[in-house]
Amino acid sequence: MSAATTPLGTEPADVAAALKAALAELRADGPPPGRAWCHAWSDEVDAALITLATPVLTQHRITVCAIGGYGRRELCPNSDVDILLLHDRLPEDALAEAVRQVIYPLWDAGLTVGYAVRDRREALGAADDLDAATATVDLRPIVGDAGLAQLVRSEVIRRLRRRPHRFLSALRDADHTRWTKAGDAAEVLEPDLKNGAGGLRDIQSLRWAAAALVGTPGLDPLVPAGYLGAPDRPRLAAAEDALLTARVALHLVEDRTEVLRLDLQDAVAAAIGIEDDGPMQLAPHQLLTMLTLAARTVDHVHRRAWALIDADVRRGKRRRGRPTEQLVDGFELVDGVLRLPADLDLDDHAMPTRLLRALTDSGALLDRGSAAQLRDRAERYADHGASAGWGWSDASRDRLLQVLWRGEVALPALFELDEVGVWTALVPEWTPVRGRPQRNPYHRYALDRHLWHAAAALGDLVRRETWAAETLSEVGDREGLMLGVLLHDVGKAFGEPHSLTGGPVAATLARRMGARESTVTLVERLVRLHLLLPDSARKRDVADPALAEEIAAQVGDRATLACLHLLAVADGRATGPTAWTDWTASLVASLVTKVRAVLEQTHPDEVGDGAVVTARDAQELAPELGSSADEVRDHLARLSSRYAAAVSPRAVVRHALMARTRPTPTEVRTRVTPGEDDPDGFDGIDELDVVALDSHGWFAKVAGVLALHGGSIVAADAFSRDDGLAVDTFKVQRPEGAGGSWWARVEGDLADAAARRGGRPAPGPPHRPPPPGGRRVRGGPGRGRPRRGGGRPSGRPRPGDPQGPHRRASGRQAAGGADHRRGTGGPGRALHRRRGPHPGPHRGPLRHRDRTRGAGTGDRGGPHRDHRARGRGRVLPA
Repeated sequence: MSAATTPLGTEPADVAAALKAALAELRADGPPPGRAWCHAWSDEVDAALITLATPVLTQHRITVCAIGGYGRRELCPNSDVDILLLHDRLPEDALAEAVRQVIYPLWDAGLTVGYAVRDRREALGAADDLDAATATVDLRPIVGDAGLAQLVRSEVIRRLRRRPHRFLSALRDADHTRWTKAGDAAEVLEPDLKNGAGGLRDIQSLRWAAAALVGTPGLDPLVPAGYLGAPDRPRLAAAEDALLTARVALHLVEDRTEVLRLDLQDAVAAAIGIEDDGPMQLAPHQLLTMLTLAARTVDHVHRRAWALIDADVRRGKRRRGRPTEQLVDGFELVDGVLRLPADLDLDDHAMPTRLLRALTDSGALLDRGSAAQLRDRAERYADHGASAGWGWSDASRDRLLQVLWRGEVALPALFELDEVGVWTALVPEWTPVRGRPQRNPYHRYALDRHLWHAAAALGDLVRRETWAAETLSEVGDREGLMLGVLLHDVGKAFGEPHSLTGGPVAATLARRMGARESTVTLVERLVRLHLLLPDSARKRDVADPALAEEIAAQVGDRATLACLHLLAVADGRATGPTAWTDWTASLVASLVTKVRAVLEQTHPDEVGDGAVVTARDAQELAPELGSSADEVRDHLARLSSRYAAAVSPRAVVRHALMARTRPTPTEVRTRVTPGEDDPDGFDGIDELDVVALDSHGWFAKVAGVLALHGGSIVAADAFSRDDGLAVDTFKVQRPEGAGGSWWARVEGDLADAAARRGGRPAPGPPHRPPPPGGRRVRGGPGRGRPRRGGGRPSGRPRPGDPQGPHRRASGRQAAGGADHRRGTGGPGRALHRRRGPHPGPHRGPLRHRDRTRGAGTGDRGGPHRDHRARGRGRVLPA
């Protein structure tokens, strides 16, 4: 469909109706998602504006201009339509009529329209504002005096060219602010295709920078100017096409969002035409891989170009042929980028790891020429097979390991070598891992980046935390440990269970790097067992001595146990905050202590927080907390031996005091211990003790009350005494923003629940407002319900446990909450917008910009959902 084939009436209402119908037809049967779709929709809006503005042009000298994304003809299905009305000092009543004639029908068509009304002087003055300047750089006249529009655009660019430093600095700051809000599109599972680092806005940022640097906006002018390499230009174009295609498809699937949420990825892949290619190449995996690699290309080129731009801004002007500032291991550092010397042997086996170390030491990027050389050499090796490429030696492997042990500071250098193809040329088996998404809400990164981050986390861990350094001292083969961490998840690219499929692949990779056979064996073993500790801690009872003995039999020795402990922590921290919490870390550490005791031929209950140690410490602590050793011993005697292994000594004393007298059938005794005030606690996680008469379903009622108020149950321990008392301990994370009164409301509802259980009438359920800080969210693993170590409570009694309905259950739940996000503006978004039918006569003075972005009435909140109102707005002065 094109503008020429769309029938438009001359009346504003007819134009609005035709435009609405054209959009509906494009959505249903338009070109495939991508640039062609954007051009078709831009043409339709152009035709509508020409029809609407023609009557005005017969009476006044005015120009209707497209700016922003509309000016670039990149209108996606839900993009804002940004318009500039340029005039030659027209009176207010004439401008009011022009706005009513041109802008209002677009609102009636349901579009989000941002507009500005300026004369020539005002338009030129807007160049001092970043958003207005970037919008004007993209200006495209649609109808009217094209000469006036071109004059304004040329003059704005001339002013930017004459004084580029302020504009470029503001543009750079806007990029950083945008990245902080939107995240990294090249890293995350749910990328922001427009505003994230590596997104479409980064490409536009380079285009705008070109206007100030060389006087011509666009990417092509940056190539002869030396800011982009010639090979970068087609790679950047391909990446932009991939991102734009996905953005159009996303808008066709979901209204008003720039974030490719997990629940939308199947539909977006289908809209693009991506189909499953076997069980390991599902359509959404292919979509995310494509977008991840595209975003990495954009981010890589953008960062390298801006390193040169920043150098020019600091220096005041660009000087070609800059001399070398210093040498880093033989590589030339100039203008913040690292350059390969002219006499360097690119085929030297030591060159890649030497370059990796130099990039890490300098914190620099590769310059464009060096990147092109390396990419060309890596592609040549790929064409001739792995045997023709760079090889490994003991010295090369040692350099790689030295860089990995340096931690997070090494990540940019690793990403740089990966982006130019050097890493996959060194390790061809890495190719299936590269850019592969992990469609799991716990994971923050694609598979290859997760492995890099895990290796970096290990390096930082052993340098910054005493326990990790002490644990490392037990490791005999540190090379095997680091390679095991680097390769622990490679099996995810080859099938599940990845701990089994990954072992042979990891062994092959370690052999390619020249590792000793004993190291290869350790790497394969670590990959096979890397889930043993965290899965056991989450899903089973860490206080059970049988579990410690079972794990000890699989691990075999203390050195392997130390490796698995460090691997589990590094893996968890590289996964994400919901996958690895302080509570999870404490469970794993407790389990490791008990397994180590078995390996040392000591009973698990006699070490760490074992039953024997807890009972002894509780009796010693009793007088300090107002109890006595005899009272604590009597309390412990009425419970399973595993009770003392599951709770802290302080909790034992608290429970003994709470159970000193027998509660009535309608009574519940509660005590809340804030995590930050508890010597045995964790910041942000409170401990709720509940003592009451045991009855069927009581534990579930307590958990239900906590869930009703939005609390996240991190873990729970429940036991029944032999005298019929239920002793429960819940680790709870309060809703964000909840104050001290939150616990008072929870305890009040627990008292009501106990009263109803005892047969006393109680008032109807009160209205429960959403907890402070966000919408109440239900669901997720274990939210609001007790679990045994992450699973369902077992129905079988265990030896030593009471034979009642209130057997012990323990579990873990990741804290979470609703994540509401609004769309944010960026460079070039100077206008205010209103969506839907206009609210009535134009209000106030006419030099207005109008936009509405508010919470969508009636919308259901959820992660990464943008809420916007239609048909409501406010008018702000320009």
